[in-house]
Amino acid sequence: MTERRVPHTEILTRLGLAAAELIAGATADDRVLALLAGPDGAALAEALGDLPSPAVAALLVRLEARAPEKAVRKAIRRALYRLAQRGVPRPEPAAEPARPRPAVVELEGLVSSIDGRGDRIVWLMRPLASGTLLVAAQVNEPAGLRDLQVVEVGRKQLRATRQRIESDGLRLVEASWRVVDALLVEAQERAGTPEPGHDYHRARPRLTTEPPAPPAEPISVHAPPPGSTEEAAALAADSVRLTEEPEFRGWGPDSEAAAPYVDEVDAIRQSPIVLTPLQQQERLREVLARAAAALFPPATLARRLAGTAYVLAETGRAAAARLALAVAAVVRDAPERAHEVPFVAALVGAGVEGIFGSTEAAPERQGALVLTPEEVLRARRSSRPGHTRG
Repeated sequence: MTERRVPHTEILTRLGLAAAELIAGATADDRVLALLAGPDGAALAEALGDLPSPAVAALLVRLEARAPEKAVRKAIRRALYRLAQRGVPRPEPAAEPARPRPAVVELEGLVSSIDGRGDRIVWLMRPLASGTLLVAAQVNEPAGLRDLQVVEVGRKQLRATRQRIESDGLRLVEASWRVVDALLVEAQERAGTPEPGHDYHRARPRLTTEPPAPPAEPISVHAPPPGSTEEAAALAADSVRLTEEPEFRGWGPDSEAAAPYVDEVDAIRQSPIVLTPLQQQERLREVLARAAAALFPPATLARRLAGTAYVLAETGRAAAARLALAVAAVVRDAPERAHEVPFVAALVGAGVEGIFGSTEAAPERQGALVLTPEEVLRARRSSRPGHTRG
């Protein structure tokens, strides 16, 4: 004698399910799954096979693999078979969601300011199970890659190396690794054929397989670039204050490169032709313009200023960073007027002594809050040990 199967309406009512909602696909999967895991799970699966609806067939397919009991899974397969006999085909299972990719190891980047020769240090670091893969480079603006070291180091050694560098007065600040990577790719291309062991293109796959970003200097959120030409010009007018920052104290020109302009200044001052003060100043301005263009090429100077501005901003000197960015914008957009920027004029004057004329301040300038390049240079010279007034 065969066992009488309980009508589906009775089972659904006992379990609090509405046939109409199941047929319309309006019942949550988790609710049905919880009931399938209960004592009436197999009976519920059999009852669902009496509801000839594509939504019910899809529900059974979704829950088949999730059902905890083997008997329930067999009952679901029987229900699907009966539905197919009644014209409701078994739907294809939904495609499995893509498995999440392993977490990408985030690299770290560090940069230093740019010195008077155009050199800076850049680091890229990739965490390893036993330490860190360090790519340490010396990059020159504009010459490119000067030195490259690729080593695996312990974290303790890495910290000690960084502390030693910073104890020498060279700050390393965090920067986007993608920006640092792009700077290294650009530096390698500028340097041309690399020496053995100094090829960043060969070392790069150990860090990343992503395509490099376009090269650009990092930008700090603490010091956004000037928003207009007028704002840049207004800030640059007070840019001589940048000479007070330690990062710029070695930016004066090489004495050998400045020598021809020193000779020109001496010739103007010692000329047997009597020149009016106005004529003499005009000739000195012409020397200043040519010296600025030759000793501090505008494009190179702008890039060096932008790179150093980032370090200034990231070390709590946002005002100085904005001045540096303003000068960078002015000399980049109007290179023919770079020598008129007080900071640029002060740099030239540091190597071409006497280019600003008189070494004594005019009475009306005594106590001025905004110093001219001449006054800055005079203050520096008077503070040197052994200085005496003439």
